[in-house]
Amino acid sequence: MGPVNVNWSKDGKITNFPPALASGGSLYTMSSQLNLTATDCPEGARAICSVEHATSAPQTKDVFCPVVPPTIPPPTCQCQPSLSLQRPALEDLLLGSDASLTCTLSGLRNKTPASFSWTPTNGKEAITKPAEIDSCGCYRLSSVLPGCAEPWNRGETFTCTVTHPDLEGSLTATIKKPSENVFRPQVHLLPPPSEELALNELVSLTCLVRGFSPKEVLVRWLHGNQELPQNSYLVWDPLKEPDEGAITYAVTSVLRVTASSWKQGDNFSCVVGHESLPLGSFTQKTIDHQSGKPTQVNVSVIMSEADGTCY
Repeated sequence: MGPVNVNWSKDGKITNFPPALASGGSLYTMSSQLNLTATDCPEGARAICSVEHATSAPQTKDVFCPVVPPTIPPPTCQCQPSLSLQRPALEDLLLGSDASLTCTLSGLRNKTPASFSWTPTNGKEAITKPAEIDSCGCYRLSSVLPGCAEPWNRGETFTCTVTHPDLEGSLTATIKKPSENVFRPQVHLLPPPSEELALNELVSLTCLVRGFSPKEVLVRWLHGNQELPQNSYLVWDPLKEPDEGAITYAVTSVLRVTASSWKQGDNFSCVVGHESLPLGSFTQKTIDHQSGKPTQVNVSVIMSEADGTCY
């Protein structure tokens, strides 16, 4: 091969890489790199690369300066105090009376204790949690009001007021059970598909819960009368159903079991809790290999003996 001459129409730092034999062939490849400052190569400008070799006529190539996106500085963090209230977890409301409200003061410059006050309160004092720090270096303080499942379900309004040295005066937040349309969930329990059964390994039971509102729902599985651990099945987040007038939601849960346990006749149940059902009641669908068809019953749970009454 003869020498290759590469020239650029602009002055800058030029790096010519030595020729390299292409894999499995007799031809060589070489490259040349031109580095320019942003001033010498503004958007839309170009540099011309000229190549000369004994085996062919000279060639030129226009190389346009790349468009460099503007650098966006990272957002600056500012500690700005704000107050929020978190509703009780649905699981606590349905499975016992130890339902708690959480009042959180965030965006603080220091972790000096805050003074929280609640109305209404129950017989016990609210619990103040240790200070936490966020990614911006701001602190947040929380107060947890235990119990109060019954007044929450009645639609009573709760108020949290807080004072802190970072505040000018005090902040107040209120919360109550949303007054929205309530629809009971429809529960459908589907047996394993034949394709899975043919493999004689793990098979999938699918529980489809749909047509319910509000969005929060509780899904659990039973093997016989034994509740299965929550890490043994999947539950996807509820999704809004296609608009058919009233807003309703759907959720899917999948339980994987051995083909042998299914084929020997073990029964499995999908248990669904929702605030549209009577307090302490759940809808349960049960299926087994022999019947092949799910049966539905309403079941009750034993409520916690903890005092959930607010005064």
